[in-house]
Amino acid sequence: MFDCQIITRDTIYLAGVSFSGPFPHSFPSEAVKVQQRLGSRKSEFLPNVNTDVVFSPYYVCDNLATYFACYEVPEGTAIPEGMVSFKLPGHTYAKVTCTNKTIRDGYGHVFDWIKKHGYKQLSGACSIEIFYIEEAEEEKVELLIPVE
Repeated sequence: MFDCQIITRDTIYLAGVSFSGPFPHSFPSEAVKVQQRLGSRKSEFLPNVNTDVVFSPYYVCDNLATYFACYEVPEGTAIPEGMVSFKLPGHTYAKVTCTNKTIRDGYGHVFDWIKKHGYKQLSGACSIEIFYIEEAEEEKVELLIPVE
C-alpha cells in the first residue's frame, strides 16, 4: 500500500491559513484545527479555486513548526481577508500515498525509502501533505518530502 516514488512538482501559488507553535507538542492537533479553519471559509474563495484538494506545506526548525492549510490559486488571485498567499517553489520529492488514518505509517515508509535509496531530505524546503477531500471517514493523502 505504501508505494514510494520520486516526482517533480512545479511552482504553485497557494492561499490559506497557518499555525506556528511548539513541535512536536502541538501536532497533529493544531494541524487538524488549521485545516478545519480553512474548510469553514472555503465559500470565500472564487469559484475557479478547487476546494476539494488541500495543500499543507510545513517546515520544522528545531522545536518550532509552521503548518499551512491552503488551496491552490491562480497567481494574482484576490484572497479572503486574514489569509496568506505565497508561491511554493517546485522541487523533487519522495512521495507516498496513504490515507488520513495512516499518515504516521506513511511517514515511516517514505523516510525509510528515502534512506534506502540514497536520497537526503532537502534542507530549507517545505514538505507537503496533500489531502483529497471527499467528506469520507478515510480520505486519500499524499506525503511529499523534498529530496536531493
